[in-house]
Amino acid sequence: MRWLAWMVVLVGLALASAAQALEPATTGVVLLHGKWGDPSGVRPLKEAAEAAGFLADSPALPWAGTRLYDRPFEAAMDEIAAAANRLTAMGAKRIVVAGHSLGGNAALYFTTLGHPLAAAVLVAPAHFPEGKMFLDKAADSVARAQEMVAAGEGGDVGSFLSLNSGNRSRLLQVKAAIYLSYYAPDAPAAMSLAAPKVRPVPLLWVAPSADPSTQAFDQLVAPHLPPGTPLTRIDVTADHMGAPEAGADAVVEWLKGLPD
Repeated sequence: MRWLAWMVVLVGLALASAAQALEPATTGVVLLHGKWGDPSGVRPLKEAAEAAGFLADSPALPWAGTRLYDRPFEAAMDEIAAAANRLTAMGAKRIVVAGHSLGGNAALYFTTLGHPLAAAVLVAPAHFPEGKMFLDKAADSVARAQEMVAAGEGGDVGSFLSLNSGNRSRLLQVKAAIYLSYYAPDAPAAMSLAAPKVRPVPLLWVAPSADPSTQAFDQLVAPHLPPGTPLTRIDVTADHMGAPEAGADAVVEWLKGLPD
């Protein structure tokens, strides 16, 4: 299937503007890791981007394994913006935000906030609090967190269920209001609600063949993007965790083909 990924890339490049392609040396890429992970999860993307001459920054985010939701989803956007500012200080004239799994979810949401972006890359974007699996499995935790917030106890810590790819789950000690920012079906992290607010920036979706999140994104999120959203899909032969490595070269080639 790798040939299919490259076919899509070539088609996308053929349709790109005839304007001069962006310059990697003055383009910064903020790389966002997945849930319970750390920046090493997006290392293949970072290494490929840097090898091509792009500037790159991969911060540890609030959903990292060392942090486990210590800040709300919305506050993570400030940390992404801070990484973009670091790249600007290094000479970046344009910024791309690229994320894997929950990082891809965050990259999508970041495009709704009005920050100037050259593009956004969603690698196996995941975490669907509005989806059936989350609604079924996390319902008790969400209801308990909502009761705490309603009682004025949103800043108190409770034991809540966190769900991850591969049918993984764990109970975490998290502040109720913070938990809801990720897991309530109307939370900022609900991609189907963020999708209609996406600004008209080029979007790349890396879709792994052996990943249930591919179908979920196709059904829950893609149909809600604004009409005319410049979305390119690249299919790769990989599971959820293997998507960053499987898609790294194609992501870089797509970025190199964007107009300046």
